[in-house]
Amino acid sequence: MSFATVADLLRERAAEHPDKPAMLFPAGRTGGKPTWSPLSFGELDQLADRFAHGFASTGLKRGDRALVLVKPGADLYGTLFGLLRMGAIPVLLDPGMGMKGVLACIEQIGARAVIAISPVHAVRCFVRKPFKSMEIAITAGRRWFWGGETLAALRDGAPSEPYPKQVFDASDEAAIIFTSGSTGPAKGVSLRHGAFSFQVEALQTMLEVGADDVTVECFAAFAIFDVAMGMTCVIPDMNLSKPATAEPAKIVEAIEAYSPTLAFASPIVWVNLVRYCQANDVKLPSFRRLITVGAPIPPDLHRRFRELLSPGVQVFTPYGATEGLPVSLIGTDAILGETAVLTASGAGTCVGLPAPGMTIRVIKITEDAIAEWSDDLKLPVDAIGEVVIDGAVVSPEYKERPDANAKAKIRAGDRVLHRMGDLGYLDRHGRLWFCGRKAHRIETGSRMIPAVPVEGIYNEHPKVLRTALVGVGARGSETPILCVELEKGEKWTEDLGDELAVMAVGTRWEGVVSHIVHHPGFPTDARHNSKIRREDLKVWAEQKFGTSLQRAS
Repeated sequence: MSFATVADLLRERAAEHPDKPAMLFPAGRTGGKPTWSPLSFGELDQLADRFAHGFASTGLKRGDRALVLVKPGADLYGTLFGLLRMGAIPVLLDPGMGMKGVLACIEQIGARAVIAISPVHAVRCFVRKPFKSMEIAITAGRRWFWGGETLAALRDGAPSEPYPKQVFDASDEAAIIFTSGSTGPAKGVSLRHGAFSFQVEALQTMLEVGADDVTVECFAAFAIFDVAMGMTCVIPDMNLSKPATAEPAKIVEAIEAYSPTLAFASPIVWVNLVRYCQANDVKLPSFRRLITVGAPIPPDLHRRFRELLSPGVQVFTPYGATEGLPVSLIGTDAILGETAVLTASGAGTCVGLPAPGMTIRVIKITEDAIAEWSDDLKLPVDAIGEVVIDGAVVSPEYKERPDANAKAKIRAGDRVLHRMGDLGYLDRHGRLWFCGRKAHRIETGSRMIPAVPVEGIYNEHPKVLRTALVGVGARGSETPILCVELEKGEKWTEDLGDELAVMAVGTRWEGVVSHIVHHPGFPTDARHNSKIRREDLKVWAEQKFGTSLQRAS
């Protein structure tokens, strides 16, 4: 059965509004003020066609894997839509995982084509093994001694007519996107054309957004969905691969220049932006919606946003992962109206009701593979277990990783369910409560302690930015250590430690924390700069306290 892929949706938008700006990219400064370079829907659609023709002229064909390492800009998005249009498989990975991790992913996936900036091609000339499958080299930017084509030459030499329409089934592979590697080795997630299209529909329905919206996009991957929905996407002057380095003043410049109704960003961007706006008396009246991706934001940030946004405007958190997004959704009204109080008492983080077409189940915690689904696996309401998702956006497999597939995938007839690797529970209203990663739970011997519900208690202290609960010692006899990162400008004192020590009294997690220790700044993932690298914190805590602490009485 044929349907509209995201590349088809771009063509439809271009036919409807060819001159409407699809994307605006930073273009420098004039007279001290920022400028942007616009790319209309018609221009982006034609660029995708030219690249599709150009890639085909190199011998790249439908079903071939093409590694894409190109800086965000017109060439990146033209390349991605061009590959999707012709049916080649773009392979995307996060350069922030480090050279060793990047090369391991490249070798694992065996791409036929490499479309990349000059430094990547220079590396492959000296580190050959990871690129042994490469037959087609395309350089974004200046080509030196390594041969092959350039993106510019392919674009400029391609015919101007539309690329012939390809017919896809919903189950046909569209792209391979690697996980960030923040909670284990990075894995190539297979995403299907049907999943991409359903994601567009689900996001439009859940967030009530569409072609009339203008979005400030601080998350590179989501620009594909912005364009497919017909929105104008403004890219602020920032390094999209390193959101923690984004300057809030420059994001505010983009907001003030285009009065956006929507914005996507990771929590670290919002934390820094809110601080800047409060310090400089900046309001954000144009927004109708804000979306945080990568991790939930604390209730206090929702409270601070209420001082900056127009009345009634909410910040929404879609819960999900590369393997399936969106899974559920929650906004400011529900959080501040009910769930924040429960979070502060140790209930975990509510991530809302299931997204359209999604089914969420919670099963007993196990490290064993589960080949086939059985209703006997399900836990009752309010019981903490492992989260399992089922729906059209769920990836059916990791590429070239049968071991990972065995651990994460469950067959249910002709469907494939995905084990999120997260702990959580469903409440009597059908809402999902997130309780942390399964790998981050602490086993003391007498009980299982999920990290996030405990942290939610201590995160309420006004001087605390965030906390992380880690276990020192071997699984089954771990000692829980609470690491604390303070708000900017705050200092650690004995009195502060004493105040934190009594915060869990009267909750279900009273007495579980053995030691509370200040940490100068948590290590985080490269992609969002928001997910705490608890494995690194665990090593730090073990070095600080030793691996055989006696639990405090």
